[in-house]
Amino acid sequence: MEPGDREAMELAARLHGHLAPGIALGVRMASLALRKLGTKRGSRKLVAISETARCLADGMQAATGATLGHGNAFIENYGKLALTVGRSDTRHGYRVALRSDAWRSSALMKKWMLREGRLSREEEMALAEELLNLGEEWLEIKPVKIELDVLFENSNIVRCSSCGENVPDSLCTGDGHSKICRSCAGDAYYRPLEQP
Repeated sequence: MEPGDREAMELAARLHGHLAPGIALGVRMASLALRKLGTKRGSRKLVAISETARCLADGMQAATGATLGHGNAFIENYGKLALTVGRSDTRHGYRVALRSDAWRSSALMKKWMLREGRLSREEEMALAEELLNLGEEWLEIKPVKIELDVLFENSNIVRCSSCGENVPDSLCTGDGHSKICRSCAGDAYYRPLEQP
């Protein structure tokens, strides 16, 4: 456990609504990546990417200070218990992933990782403590180069030719005369409903 991990876990649990094991794992992973980077929580040059949209992301945000609202925390939902913490100026970082055989570390870890049953509240708390102190032998920690250009997006703002909304140029398709935003180009997460 790194200094400040317990406080980060408590902050993430408040944000999340309860202490889930993934929160503790996110804190542990992000803290290790910060240590490898030689930087501290809240650094202005920090970026953090969670590979799951679940609890891990809340632990990552609390441990790093990188948040969705600051625009330096991101979710690339691969459904993996992994995250990357890096620097925006160098694009270098560390990816930390839970090893596929980490279920061998304890009976609770096996139950959780292999989804062998629902954990009781007491089991969640005990597993969170285990994960906050998880040995590095159960994690894969690798240096990486971050290649997601959207993380470093800073282009001019243009008006979508279809919907008329303002959007960064780099997130549009089209040529110099006609720019179309992602949602109008068919890559929307929503579908408009008819007005009554």
